[in-house]
Amino acid sequence: MDVDLAELDVVNLGAMAGMAGSMRILFLKVPESRKTLLLSEIDRVAQDFKVHRDEIHTKLIQIMRERLLVHLRGLPQIVESWNRPEDADPLPSQFARSLTKEVGFLQRVLSRTLHEVDVQAIFRQVVVIFHSQISEAFSRIEISTPQAKDRLYRDVKLILGCIRSLPSDNLSKSGTPNWGQLDEFLVQRFGPEAS
Repeated sequence: MDVDLAELDVVNLGAMAGMAGSMRILFLKVPESRKTLLLSEIDRVAQDFKVHRDEIHTKLIQIMRERLLVHLRGLPQIVESWNRPEDADPLPSQFARSLTKEVGFLQRVLSRTLHEVDVQAIFRQVVVIFHSQISEAFSRIEISTPQAKDRLYRDVKLILGCIRSLPSDNLSKSGTPNWGQLDEFLVQRFGPEAS
């Protein structure tokens, strides 16, 4: 996953949007005849910055959705290998490891680059997408052996660990961070003691 944040210069956008409010103060000594025009221009520029920031957030969320879909396309072949008797790999699948690695990378980059509130807004939506798409994909797979069930469990636990670590202000009533459909899938498939 290659996120070129030089193109997505959100830090500068945020600084410029913040400066717009400060610039209003500078215009206290501007003649009244020009104040209205200048203030309306500052407001317009600030609104343009906000719109651009929202577009960048949407693009980042879209990138993560697309990366998830790429990984999900390979899931049937991985599950097929789980159902073979010779499969004894104790690790989560390449699907789960690669997906969580990419999400972790994006989180580290964005956390260094954006304000915390922006990172939370982005990951709040990523969490919802991951819960719905992954739980739907896992609910469609055929598990025919005990080792396949163990592999599925390891994947779900690894992905949930990643989801729960994402910066988001989404707490469930139980206090579990970023709780959602994949948690429900885990309980449904493996019982309440699995979560």
